[in-house]
Amino acid sequence: MPAPMVSANSASAADLATLITQQLPYLRRYARALTGTAASGDAYVRMVLETLVQDGMGILGEGVDRVALFRLFHRIYAGGHLELGDEDQGPDTMAPGTLLRALPCEPREALLLTAVEGFSAEETAWILGLPREVVEDQIRLARQAFSDRLRTGVLMLEDDMTIRLQAGSGFDAMAPTGAAASAGTHIACH
Repeated sequence: MPAPMVSANSASAADLATLITQQLPYLRRYARALTGTAASGDAYVRMVLETLVQDGMGILGEGVDRVALFRLFHRIYAGGHLELGDEDQGPDTMAPGTLLRALPCEPREALLLTAVEGFSAEETAWILGLPREVVEDQIRLARQAFSDRLRTGVLMLEDDMTIRLQAGSGFDAMAPTGAAASAGTHIACH
């Protein structure tokens, strides 16, 4: 759900509150899928919120929108590694969640941002701080990995019913046959 972009100069606390209220479920979904656990994902989201409270909306840069919010998440995520307890999701080593966790960091980030969160390759490149061509290549590599290994099922990366219901069907774009699993252990990318 895209939020309108507001200039940091004209943005108010109400604009930031609206942005966070609208985007928090999506940021949590992405963080949990990226890190592999609800606890780790939520800890990073909490750090984003604490940063916004402490430093103000100016930290988002020129535009106060969802792209800037996800970019802030990545700046924080790249800067530190949280080690929280693993959440046991069972022994299925061929489950799509396991395959997602097996992807190298950049293809996993690019795939989740585009296929699940609906960002364009250009927006994803800005969020990740990479050239657009690199992001497009990472997406292609990630999709190829899913195509090569997945056969059937439904992809479920979220264990929180509220977020799952708000997530919609964004997972369908990750693999041609819609694959299924839950996120498991924390995956460090940076």
